[in-house]
Amino acid sequence: MRAYTSHSQELEAVAAAAELIAKSTEQLRGEEPVAAFLFASTEYDHRQLLAALHAHWPDLPLVGGTTDGAISGSGFAHDSVLLTLLTGEGLRARVGLGRSLSQDPARAVAEALASVGSKPKLCWTVFAPTSNATAVVRLLQLGVGIECPVVGGLTGDHRAYSRMVEFCGREVLTDSLPVMFLEGDLLVGCGVGTGWFPIGEPKIVTRATDNWVHEIDGRPALQIFQDYWGAIPPSDSLGEYPLAVFPNGADGDYHLRAVLDADRTNGSLRVAGEVLQGAVIRLTEVVQDGILAGSWTSASNAIAAYPGRDPQIAFVFSCAARKWVLGTKAETEIEHLRSAFAGAGIVPAFAGGYCFGEIAPVRPNHPSEFHNETCVTVILGQ
Repeated sequence: MRAYTSHSQELEAVAAAAELIAKSTEQLRGEEPVAAFLFASTEYDHRQLLAALHAHWPDLPLVGGTTDGAISGSGFAHDSVLLTLLTGEGLRARVGLGRSLSQDPARAVAEALASVGSKPKLCWTVFAPTSNATAVVRLLQLGVGIECPVVGGLTGDHRAYSRMVEFCGREVLTDSLPVMFLEGDLLVGCGVGTGWFPIGEPKIVTRATDNWVHEIDGRPALQIFQDYWGAIPPSDSLGEYPLAVFPNGADGDYHLRAVLDADRTNGSLRVAGEVLQGAVIRLTEVVQDGILAGSWTSASNAIAAYPGRDPQIAFVFSCAARKWVLGTKAETEIEHLRSAFAGAGIVPAFAGGYCFGEIAPVRPNHPSEFHNETCVTVILGQ
């Protein structure tokens, strides 16, 4: 397997597509791509972009979506288009698509899984943040089996929360679940890192419904926050205070749930994903350098989980909230990722973006989970 990335900051869709095609053609040197992954910011005419790529590669399986900025070997770009192509005689790709995800997530997942082969090595997806993402990831994992990691993120935009779109073939979609199933000669390593660390004693979610945490240890959840943080900042800043959720007890692995808002009338917290009643949680804190250390940890964990020696591509799905907290330091996240790979003597291509949620297993041969405030690194090779 070989991977090639092309990154364009041309502002007009047709010009950007032409640059991507030219750069990719030069890199391919006559090879035929097997699979394509596309990240783009929201400012483009996505239909023109996909039409141009489809005209050049009419039969190429392609999935992707919008992000809150893209990451490549060239660095970070707020507004750009990033194309990744995979090649290799031993690699096969199948595309699945579920529509109207918010109306019936189980049906949409079943539609996407209708294209899965018998032994997929990877399930790659960037889908709409319009439903219970935890449940979607759980259903995808059940459909592909525990040996196949489910990885990716949720489509994003520049904090408008209304302009996210997904790509499948030449279609520009909303409220959808595009999936790429990769089969054949492929090795995968996944890593997760956050930079946020748990503080305080473990607590129990005593009342919760869907993505609302109403009570913690029998008290309004907002009161628990106020015990630690005092006056709660405006609602658009609560993402800096995620909950650490421990699915298997306080001594096990945890994932983060971003706090999006608080209902000050009843003390409930709205979080960016499912938190089950009875879950063990702890509050968290972070500093900017800690977030960047989380990026290094993500790449290091992926390297440790990779069963080969020479990965070709590192897909990076980092949370948009991490970029917001980092501010002007967001561009340095790629440097921490590079540092981790350089320390291991590895130089893969990079492709990724800032998402509204991230997907990966915490450990090899564990089910994938939906994360917030997290950097996910997925390395591929053969």
